[in-house]
Amino acid sequence: MAGQLHPDVVVMDVLMPVMNGDEATREIKQNLPRTRIVSLSMREEPEVREKMREAGAESYVLKTAPYTELLAAIRGKERGS
Repeated sequence: MAGQLHPDVVVMDVLMPVMNGDEATREIKQNLPRTRIVSLSMREEPEVREKMREAGAESYVLKTAPYTELLAAIRGKERGS
């Protein structure tokens, strides 16, 4: 879908049924390097966060975080990780 829409930002779930978030992020960044990826997850482990960063995600937001943190990441004004 990202290939058709060419979005500025994608909010990417880390765990998905068909393709994991890091795989999808890597694919999107290969084809659309200017698209920012915001990872969204329940997983708090540092290695999961690092895996998404290595795949090309610009930020990582926990699903339990206040909505303002997600909005800041989408806007590119992330506070923290």
